[in-house]
Amino acid sequence: MNREDRADQKLTIAHFMPWSGVGGVEIATLRMVEATNDRFRHVVFCLDDASSLMDSFEKLGVETVTYAPPEPSLRHGIRFYKKSRAVARQLQAVGADVVHFSETKAAYHNSLAALLVRSRMMCHVRNTYPDVSLREKLTLLPVHRFIFVSYEAKRHFSVSMPAEKTRVIYDAIEIPAMDMAASNAAVRRELGIPSECTVVGMVARVNPQKDYFTLASAAAEVLRKHPDTRFLVVGDNSLVDLNRRHYEEVVNKLNELGIADKFIFTGHRNDVSRLIAAMDISVLSTHREGFGLCIAESMAMQKPVVATAVGGLLEVVEHDVTGYLHQHGNSKELADAIIKLIDDPERANQLGLAGCEHVRQNYSGEKFVDEISKAYSDVMRP
Repeated sequence: MNREDRADQKLTIAHFMPWSGVGGVEIATLRMVEATNDRFRHVVFCLDDASSLMDSFEKLGVETVTYAPPEPSLRHGIRFYKKSRAVARQLQAVGADVVHFSETKAAYHNSLAALLVRSRMMCHVRNTYPDVSLREKLTLLPVHRFIFVSYEAKRHFSVSMPAEKTRVIYDAIEIPAMDMAASNAAVRRELGIPSECTVVGMVARVNPQKDYFTLASAAAEVLRKHPDTRFLVVGDNSLVDLNRRHYEEVVNKLNELGIADKFIFTGHRNDVSRLIAAMDISVLSTHREGFGLCIAESMAMQKPVVATAVGGLLEVVEHDVTGYLHQHGNSKELADAIIKLIDDPERANQLGLAGCEHVRQNYSGEKFVDEISKAYSDVMRP
């Protein structure tokens, strides 16, 4: 049935998820789908081993489809075309009006499939990509619109395109209504953290992109002055092979430093806000970052934050106003910022309040829903 024949129906948005685990990209897509579920029909394409991710979407009442990502290749062009044709048939079966690639990797594998069924294409760019290969650029050519999660992500994107094809839309951040003290106490009991310990938390998958070695070195410095500190890491360390391997490397580093017993790794959790409530300080040490969802979430909960001065984090955190920034790979700066917050609870509280107000003013859910809805409407126009 053509779009013209069903003008009174919702647009069908087909989301392509390129990874099996659940990290920032997946959480942001989950929230976007949930926030706009009354305006659009969403269908989510997941890899066949992404069971946790599919469960999360299905709990929202959202249809999921498993797909095999075609691998772009000139040498094996016929195989690439055939696999793209198979995905195209799946898109045709769900009646996709708009194909929304959740990241550039999803577009890399599936833009030909979307082109074959003449769906309109939109791609979220959730990281900074200063270097993009020629092959990747070719697979992005059919995409009609690009959404960047920050101006830094847009500025560092090495694919040139006309301004009318791009827009920046910040992710929405909820300021949760919850009993912070009760959640704090419950989480500490659950994880065996004494009430007198300072908890420094990092919400990020244990992945090479996240600079856990700098965090480890900074933690060793912090623990020399404040030995009762605990470091709480919330994020996948077992669902994806790459994360599992990197987790082993990080644990080896912590053992070398003699501080492994001061770290608690929760793995992937669905109750992230509850765990953030148990943190006294929230940090994000990273090599690159498009936005910094976990830092903005921590700010929404009035937690003082320390983040690496890269990518979109420069827009989320204003140094010494809404939090602290440290230079990339500089473990001493990171340690000094954490120690400063532990030593000065009044200043930590001031930064937490300022950060919460920044989130309240800049990342509202209503504005996000309106902007995403407009992006879908606009991409339907040639």
